[in-house]
Amino acid sequence: MELAAGAGLFLALCFAAEPCLGDSGSFSSSDPPSLSIQKHMITIAANDTLQITCSGERALDWLLPNNQTSIENRIVLTECASDTYCKMLTLTEAIGNDTGSYKCFYQDNLASSSIYVYVQDYRSPFVMSASEPGAVYITGNKTVVIPCLGSSSNLNISLHSKYPEKTFVPDGKSVTWDNQKGFTIPTNMISDVGIVFCKTKIDGESYQSVMYVVVVLGYKIHELSMSPLHQVELAAGEKLSLNCTARTELNVRIEFQWDFPSKQKMNAAFKEGMTALGSEMKKFVSTLTIEHVTLSDGGLYICTATSSQMTRKHKINVIVHEKPFLFLGKMPLLVETILREPAKVPVIFKAYPLPEAKWYKNGEAIVANRTVKLGYSLIITEMSEKDAGNYTVVLTNPINQQREKHTFHLVVNVPPQIGENALLSSVDSYKYGSTQTLTCTVYAVPRVSHIQWYWQLEEECTFNPHQAGMGNNPYACKKWKTIADRRGGNQIEILKDQFVAIAGKMKTVSSLTVQAANVSTLYRCVANNKAGEGERIISFHVTRGLEISLQPQGQPTKKHNVTLQCTAGKHTYESLTWFKFSPRVSGTRLDRLPMPVCKNLEALQKLNGTTVKANRETVTLSLFLHNITLQDSGEYVCIALDRKSKTRHCLVKHLTVYEPVAPAITGHPQNQTTNIGETIEVVCTASGIPSPHITWFKNNNSLIEDSGIVLKDGNQRLTIRRVRKEDEGLYMCHACNVLGCTKAAAFFEVEGTDEKTNLELIILVGTAIIAMFFWVLLVIILRTVKRANGGELKTGYLSIIMDPDEVPMDEQCERLAYDANRWEFPRDRLKLGKPLGRGAFGQVIEADAFGIDKTTTCSTVAVKMLKEGATHSEHRALMSELKILIHIGHHLNVVNLLGACTKPGGPLMVIVEYCKFGNLSVYLRSKRNDFVPYKSNNIRSGRGHSDFSADLKKRLDSIASSQSSASSGFGEERSLSEVEEGERTSEDPCKASLSLEDLICYSFQVARGMEFLASRKCIHRDLAARNILLSENNVVKICDFGLARDIYKDPDYVRKGDARLPLKWMAPETIFDRVYTIQSDVWSFGVLLWEIFSLGASPYPGVKIDEDFCRRLKEGTRMRPPDYTTPEMYQTMLDCWHGEPKQRPTFSDLVESLGNLLQANVHKDGKDYVVLPQVMLLHTEEDSGLSLPTSPVSCKEEEEVCDSQFPYDSTSQTSQHRTGSKRSSRPVSVKTFESVPVEPTIKVVQDENQTDSGMILASEELKALEEKAKELALPFSGLISSKSHESVMSEASNPTSGYQSGYHSDDMDITIYPSEETELLMLRDDASQTCFVAYGPAISLSSQSV
Repeated sequence: MELAAGAGLFLALCFAAEPCLGDSGSFSSSDPPSLSIQKHMITIAANDTLQITCSGERALDWLLPNNQTSIENRIVLTECASDTYCKMLTLTEAIGNDTGSYKCFYQDNLASSSIYVYVQDYRSPFVMSASEPGAVYITGNKTVVIPCLGSSSNLNISLHSKYPEKTFVPDGKSVTWDNQKGFTIPTNMISDVGIVFCKTKIDGESYQSVMYVVVVLGYKIHELSMSPLHQVELAAGEKLSLNCTARTELNVRIEFQWDFPSKQKMNAAFKEGMTALGSEMKKFVSTLTIEHVTLSDGGLYICTATSSQMTRKHKINVIVHEKPFLFLGKMPLLVETILREPAKVPVIFKAYPLPEAKWYKNGEAIVANRTVKLGYSLIITEMSEKDAGNYTVVLTNPINQQREKHTFHLVVNVPPQIGENALLSSVDSYKYGSTQTLTCTVYAVPRVSHIQWYWQLEEECTFNPHQAGMGNNPYACKKWKTIADRRGGNQIEILKDQFVAIAGKMKTVSSLTVQAANVSTLYRCVANNKAGEGERIISFHVTRGLEISLQPQGQPTKKHNVTLQCTAGKHTYESLTWFKFSPRVSGTRLDRLPMPVCKNLEALQKLNGTTVKANRETVTLSLFLHNITLQDSGEYVCIALDRKSKTRHCLVKHLTVYEPVAPAITGHPQNQTTNIGETIEVVCTASGIPSPHITWFKNNNSLIEDSGIVLKDGNQRLTIRRVRKEDEGLYMCHACNVLGCTKAAAFFEVEGTDEKTNLELIILVGTAIIAMFFWVLLVIILRTVKRANGGELKTGYLSIIMDPDEVPMDEQCERLAYDANRWEFPRDRLKLGKPLGRGAFGQVIEADAFGIDKTTTCSTVAVKMLKEGATHSEHRALMSELKILIHIGHHLNVVNLLGACTKPGGPLMVIVEYCKFGNLSVYLRSKRNDFVPYKSNNIRSGRGHSDFSADLKKRLDSIASSQSSASSGFGEERSLSEVEEGERTSEDPCKASLSLEDLICYSFQVARGMEFLASRKCIHRDLAARNILLSENNVVKICDFGLARDIYKDPDYVRKGDARLPLKWMAPETIFDRVYTIQSDVWSFGVLLWEIFSLGASPYPGVKIDEDFCRRLKEGTRMRPPDYTTPEMYQTMLDCWHGEPKQRPTFSDLVESLGNLLQANVHKDGKDYVVLPQVMLLHTEEDSGLSLPTSPVSCKEEEEVCDSQFPYDSTSQTSQHRTGSKRSSRPVSVKTFESVPVEPTIKVVQDENQTDSGMILASEELKALEEKAKELALPFSGLISSKSHESVMSEASNPTSGYQSGYHSDDMDITIYPSEETELLMLRDDASQTCFVAYGPAISLSSQSV
């Protein structure tokens, strides 16, 4: 029966197919093949035979369902007999698995016709795949199809899974079943299962499809990268290796592809690999390698990675250089940064390979740290001032070692910082009507050139306590007024800016001086520079009749008791009350309080525990604070009620309570070894709160300040002068305060000669004799060598030198020290003025120095400096002079060093004291008209003998207190202003008359100064009146013009050989043997005495200075006594001119002798006159009828610096000398130079000359002076008589007549002064400080013809 049915189906198909087998010409070439069954789907029963004929115009072929194989015998493909292009498919014994799509197609293109055939077999409702078991691949699609196809179109299918077990039923939406496609379901529903299969039921019996393994396939490429990451640079011949790395999800297959310039050369090798990255990722790596790159290998390298559904690309540029190289780009030489801000300085360069970078700062290697990062950029995260400097980066090519470097200067600009803001500021109160100076000290880089000041009335401003608590500016004013707008404010007297070195930094100090504090205001200073702005606001609260004091004074510390006392005028104020400023008292947030703060009672807390004490004028309210703590710090306000106006007035006092700090010694004293007679100085610096008290112990015994033992700076500095052997020992410094004591010790060892055994003494003496012999021999050899080259007189640049026996001349510049920290003075704080003197090599200039005396004031100083074009020798000479001045130290009668400018960038300048009255020689000549031998008590009205005596003794004490010191710094000695403090009314020397007492006083002071120089082992070599300067209060000072005197123009300097020398002042051994010693200075001092007592005349008047002069000087011929001297003084001169240097007095002897003479003049018999020469007395009595006393004139009437309390024997006669002195008694006979007639001439001296020549007069001028002398009636015209020709001849026959019969005024002493001297005197603009004198005759002229 089944067979019949199959046969019937076959027939039906054949019959139905007949119309299709018509003429092929009816087909179009583009039409698909034609099937014999014109349906898309047919259903046949199992075991039926299926026959389908396909015809067309070209060669045909059949495609069977994928579950069929062509080798089965049940399927036959045959050619049609009736048509060329026709194929018949015959399927016999059809089964359910034959279900599927049967397609006929042209072999040459894709045109086809198909039919879907269902073979109903209820025993096998699912079509089995040929490659069972199957797999279902889950990719990135949203749905997946399980290909469980049915052999019938009307099946009810459900999907089942295992691992885990689930069941899915088609819902017609997301889950569907198609009998030709399969079961469609969302991917996420089965992505976690292992196996799926389909089920159906037919007639109550279940059927199951094949099982499908669920395979989850990835496709995502998370990242594709290449290494190296950036551009690759190589040199030709090097190896190129590039890695292309793909990071994917699991179950992904990656394919790599490379594209690069030399791909066609096939010179690259590839290597691929895969590794797992954890449980969720995989890494695929492809490596491209070229062993030896060439220039043609440079270019773009592209790596492409492809998965099933994704493609990624990455590229990198490869540069191939011909060879290694290194080039620096253009970079700045100056880099400016701002304080506390970050900075980055990159290095611009081109190089292969990358170079090594090393950084240096100021020549030292830099190490990276927390704030400094190094590399190809210098990165500083927070700039500080110490970061400024010169930075150098050095780049080195590691292959060819090529080096390149770049240096730049890093400047750290500092916004203006006002130093007073760092201090704990409070609402300061100022007394009504007082003069106050407000300052703003600004440090900034670059420096602030000007500071602006503003002001506003107090009531126009507000105060914010919260800002004050945070350290910010608490004041706010609506509108600030410029300081020039003074309407309604205080009168401003001075507003000035100064540049001052403070703590090693140059700062701008702006001072605002309020002439009278009348109005309460706020002042504001503002400073700007390129880095920013800084400001300070000063509360200037004016109070009247109120004062606050703190007892005890000092730093209050915890657990101490303090008392605040508010004192007010009893008749002005009442109801005194103490408050403390406390913004939290009111309980509400106080934002801005009207000024002044103390008038806002809601912000003030009233304090108890006060007591009132009153007297006739004032009332004092005391606030006692017991056992204070840190919380007691703050603003304390005293409020008083005005009795008349009933207005409140307040005064604020800020109290700071300190945490006690135990004493600590920060500067420990060091062990020292010194020699007998030297000075030891040790410092013990201690800190603590309260400030510790320092005491010293020696060998556990308390050290008491005594002669030679000096304690300064609160006992912190211990100085032992003129050390003795007994000063050796253990010195201990104790620093104590309330928390305890601490100590530090140092051992001082004093080296000296102790008693030795005879053997030791013999050895010592023998060694000393041998050493002395060799030393003398060495000195002789050196002197011989020096004379041979004739160079020793070229010390010539300097006057004052160290004793060559102490320090050789050619080593003085090197061996003497210069402490720049102590003596260096900034050039920008020195304002040069007019020249005071010029020489061939140097000059002296008046200048204003700001802050040289450690204050902010301006001082007038003298500056020594070289002229332009000075040689190295001259520069070295001035440097030696500076070092010698430092070595000499400070003394009242020496022109003292104040500072120096030695740093590069400007001329070498030596800053010394300024003496406004010029040199002594010019001054004495200017006073010839004003000279009186003595003064009586009634010269000055209104002052008696006792007043002047007391006044003089007081002034004499001042100079006596300024003892000679071996100190090397002037800061440790009393300055002239301290010595003369309180004596502002002393007379101007230019206005006062000149007495014999003044001349003795000048001589004594010069001797004191030279005694000090001798103690410092210094030789002056040019001691003369021209080198003695006159300062205030009749103080004379020894100076050294050195390079600043033109010895080529000054007639005082005579050519001898290749040198110009002051022969008139030189000792014979210096002239002939070129030997300079302290004793040769004594000879010069004798000549200086002659100048002083001749009132500035030139030595050796009328004597030609030549070889004959030198010979006569050596043979013992001396100058005649000057016109205004005394026998004692002339004897002193002769002693100084002793031919044997060792027989001359020392300066100490001279100080003692002159001191005794001065002492006797003050005290002898209480009389106010001095001994005059007998000839003077004789002629005075004859000519004027005056009876002159024979006792010394007192110096009590003259306001000069003389000492009335010297340690000299005032009871001895002035002509006597102390026992054991080298000085001899007055010689019986002295050969003197006689004035010889010379042709009167006037020597014209060039400009810039400082001369003390004493040249002779022209005859016509001499006659004019004689005529003028006759008209003048001088008060002491009889002091020196006119001499007859006989008297002159008598004196000529007796060499001693000049001493025994009186002193003759040689007409050669009457000098005309060159115009240059007058110009030198007039260099100062201030006429009140300069002596403008008429150079007329000071004495009666001799009748002797010229």
